[in-house]
Amino acid sequence: MNFLPGPAQTTAICLSVALPLLLLCYARIAAIGGAGRRFRLGCLSVIALFVITCIAIPGPRNLDDLVSGLFLLATAMMLCYVLFSLLAWGFTLTLLTALVQAGRPLTSEQWAAAYMQGGDLGTFAHNRLKLLIGSGMVTTADDKLAPTARGLAVAHLVKLVRFSTGLG
Repeated sequence: MNFLPGPAQTTAICLSVALPLLLLCYARIAAIGGAGRRFRLGCLSVIALFVITCIAIPGPRNLDDLVSGLFLLATAMMLCYVLFSLLAWGFTLTLLTALVQAGRPLTSEQWAAAYMQGGDLGTFAHNRLKLLIGSGMVTTADDKLAPTARGLAVAHLVKLVRFSTGLG
């Protein structure tokens, strides 16, 4: 029994590693506007490279190798999508979903209430603050808030990733 990956699987693994790097490169191209367009272009690029490589690889083609290679590549694209969408859109889409579910125009207070299932903007901000305090990224002292060392590190990391991916 051979446990080594086949040629298509190896190609998919290499392209899976290349996808985030490709997204970083696409972030530097001003003509590619929008995070969604950039991500779709990256996925289409790795799919095209996968197909070209599978055609160009000499030797017999095994269907199980091709299908498992496609599954590996699809899994990598889904993982990248989750990470990329958290950076690009975060909870913004959740707020949009709350607005759409309301089915009518809302004021910002009504929108926050729809998102928080009854709370107002103060409740919304307090909820976000509890998450930051609970995760150890913010501390309170004398009714003042300050980022912890962990909070500073996370903020710098997010800023670096958003800058390097062209998201902010």
